Amino acid sequence: MPRIIWGTITVAAFTALAGCGGSSSTAGRTSSEGDGPTPTPTGGAHFGSPDPTTGGQATPSVSPGNGTGAQEPHCTTGMLTVTLSGLDAGTGDRYAALTLTNKSGRPCTAGGWSGLQLLGAAGKIPTRVFREGRARTIVIPGGGHAYERLHWAVVPAGDETGTTCEPVATALRVIPPNQTEPMNGKWRYGPVCRYGEIRLTPLATTPPA
Repeated sequence: MPRIIWGTITVAAFTALAGCGGSSSTAGRTSSEGDGPTPTPTGGAHFGSPDPTTGGQATPSVSPGNGTGAQEPHCTTGMLTVTLSGLDAGTGDRYAALTLTNKSGRPCTAGGWSGLQLLGAAGKIPTRVFREGRARTIVIPGGGHAYERLHWAVVPAGDETGTTCEPVATALRVIPPNQTEPMNGKWRYGPVCRYGEIRLTPLATTPPA
C-alpha cells in the first residue's frame, strides 16, 4: 500500500513538471521529424488564429533563444505600426513583407505569428492563415523593425468562380503576437485565391527575401 501511494505522488509530480517546461517549437509541423514542416491552417474567423486573444499565437510557441531581451517588455500593439510592401512574384504566386515598426523609442520583445484578416468595402473577406517556420523571441529596438513574409496564390481553386476568385481586399487587419488589439495596413496586392489562403512566416529581425 505505501508503494501505491508513493507511485501516485510521483506520477502527479512528473505531470506538473512537464506542463511547466518551455522549448522552441515549429508551428504547423504535423509530420514526423525529418519529413519537413507540414503547414497547418489556423482558420480565419479570428484573424487567422484559433484563439483571438493571442493574435495569431494559440499556444506559447516562442522560445527565448539565447536569452536576449529577457529584461525587455513585451511589444504591445500600441508600441507598433504596420506596413506592407510587395516582393517578387512567381508564376501564380505572390509575396509581400509585413513590417512591424517599434515606435515606442525603447526595445521590446516579440515572437511568433501575427493574426491576419483581409478586409474589403463590405467587411471581412475569407482569410485562412497557414503558419510556417520556427518561432523565436526577438528584440525590436526602439525605432527598429520586425518582419514576416506573406505568400499566397492568384490561381483559383477548382471550385472558385468569378473574375477575381475572391473579393479584392483594401486592407489587412493585423494583430501582433500575444496581443488582442488590431491595426490595419493598406492592401494593394489584388485577390487572394484558394479561399484567402496565406502562408505566413514568424517574426524575424531580417527582411524576407
